[in-house]
Amino acid sequence: MANARRDAAILLFDPSGTVYTPNGVQRVGYSPIRQSKSWDGAVLASRTLIDVARRGRGERGDDHWTERAGALVAPLLHAASLADESLGTLASRIDHRHAEDTLADLHQRYGEHHPAVSLLSGVLSTEERERSGIWSTASGLFAGMRTDAARASAREAPLDVDEFLSGPHQLHVVAPSRHQAVTTPLVVGLIDELVHATYDRHHRGARLLLALDELANVAPLPRLASIVSEGGGQGVLTLACLQDLSQARSRWGASGEGFLSLFPTTVILPGIGDRPTLELLQHLAGRSLVESPNVQRSPRGKRVGQSTSWVERDRATLASIAQGRPGYALGLDATKRMSWIALTPSHRDERFRRYLERSSPSERSLER
Repeated sequence: MANARRDAAILLFDPSGTVYTPNGVQRVGYSPIRQSKSWDGAVLASRTLIDVARRGRGERGDDHWTERAGALVAPLLHAASLADESLGTLASRIDHRHAEDTLADLHQRYGEHHPAVSLLSGVLSTEERERSGIWSTASGLFAGMRTDAARASAREAPLDVDEFLSGPHQLHVVAPSRHQAVTTPLVVGLIDELVHATYDRHHRGARLLLALDELANVAPLPRLASIVSEGGGQGVLTLACLQDLSQARSRWGASGEGFLSLFPTTVILPGIGDRPTLELLQHLAGRSLVESPNVQRSPRGKRVGQSTSWVERDRATLASIAQGRPGYALGLDATKRMSWIALTPSHRDERFRRYLERSSPSERSLER
């Protein structure tokens, strides 16, 4: 990261608070409150929180509690943004179930017919037992923001989205494995904000490359399918890495089964052990007719004739896909034709070699 190009800003988003910041790298923060300054932004922010929570529980559709929790959280996010409240203050307000003063502030600002006022008033007027369930569901949406590190990250200088999309800048989003479950809402929220900002600015030339390693764990975007299918025409290109399709099935359900169709190009590296993935790739490789010569011989072993038959066989076996070839990867193009692709080691490619050069002794001493 520290050896990246110098004509662009190198930014780091670390909601876990555990990753060292290299020299020349600037930390940035994210809070759903910041994108909730407008009412529409608050609705989108609450929608992201609900989608993340729903996917985490393996649900595929809205239910009464998540819908009502969204109706509660959106006005609270909007009011917190207008009042410049911190993420910690908002989370505590939800945990303590205090919203009467927020309703009064929103009513004074907008009057009784604004959606924020109507929704919050409706939730607070609900029968007590149902209201308790709504508050509990809303509190669960903020489970990933209860750590001190997440709240500290929300207080970091926010990402300047306009500046970021105006040049070849890099944003590195990191989340160690033990923190991924709680950092997901913040990571997904930040990426969603960048994606939609790129859509809005695409007519002005905005472009965004999402290079998502460990996609299912670090950045399990609930609406990944729509980003991949729609993003290409609106300035967003997605490069996603999975261990195998079992991760996609676990995170995205039925839509995960279609990832090989959704992504126009796929590169398959050796080491896959998931049988359904291997069988799907074998099926895509197709079958071919192979010539099989037959020789007829007499009882004494003398050759008396020859014939040729054709046998249909798989172009690729499960073992050949799983084991691969040294120095090669299997590739699927946009028409799902499969072929072997030669891999070039990064240290042999001038475009990447400079990023791999070791830092000088003085830099290494500073990093210690």
